[in-house]
Amino acid sequence: MIIYNEPIKIELKGTELYVNGKKHEHHVRKLQKMEEVLIGHVEALSEEDFNVYHMYRSVYSNIALRFDMTLLPARMLGKEFNKTYGHYHPEAEPGLSFPEIYQVLSGDALFLLQKKTQDGSVDALAVDVKETECILVPPNYGHVAINPSKEKPLLTSNIVFNGFESNYEDYELYHGASHYYTDEGLAQNTNYVVRTLDRISAEELNKRNGFVCSDLLLEFMKNPDQFDFLEKPSLKFKA
Repeated sequence: MIIYNEPIKIELKGTELYVNGKKHEHHVRKLQKMEEVLIGHVEALSEEDFNVYHMYRSVYSNIALRFDMTLLPARMLGKEFNKTYGHYHPEAEPGLSFPEIYQVLSGDALFLLQKKTQDGSVDALAVDVKETECILVPPNYGHVAINPSKEKPLLTSNIVFNGFESNYEDYELYHGASHYYTDEGLAQNTNYVVRTLDRISAEELNKRNGFVCSDLLLEFMKNPDQFDFLEKPSLKFKA
């Protein structure tokens, strides 16, 4: 599958990514690690079952920001649809963590966002993101990407500041996000106290944050300055 022909050629062959004809190094999240965040135990029935999703980092980058891609095959993890592990970002400026932008390149996605409150509960957002749509994950929100299909793989891209390590501690401690997504819909993770849950579209989330984007890579390469807020969120957000 050719993702881009220009200004750089990006092609996906199975689970291998090629950038301008050269194989790009990637990492695999294994089932053993994912057990920490699943609703229940999952038995691997084949060698491929151990490979939950594939991460291709720094497909393109500048000094401060990097463009990544992630492939989530269509599969179930026991009762759950395939998903990423989930993480928060550290603080970039007082009261504001680093934001992130995603685009769905192929398939459809459900993003689960959650924000911690002062009393220890969380406010949660379930965001439906259709193929080609972008979303801005605001500061202070943890997030998980889910492939809600049993048939079609999900391929996403993202742009994020390149100078921090993601924080996985809450997702490990509470055994996943505030909710699991199963055949029966969203199921609350009872390890959390959930104050609110809203299900919204990507369009609504972006409208709330005054964000517009149609092609993440092309806009990043053409006008990288418009993404400066990913390093300094106070350019766009208030603490």
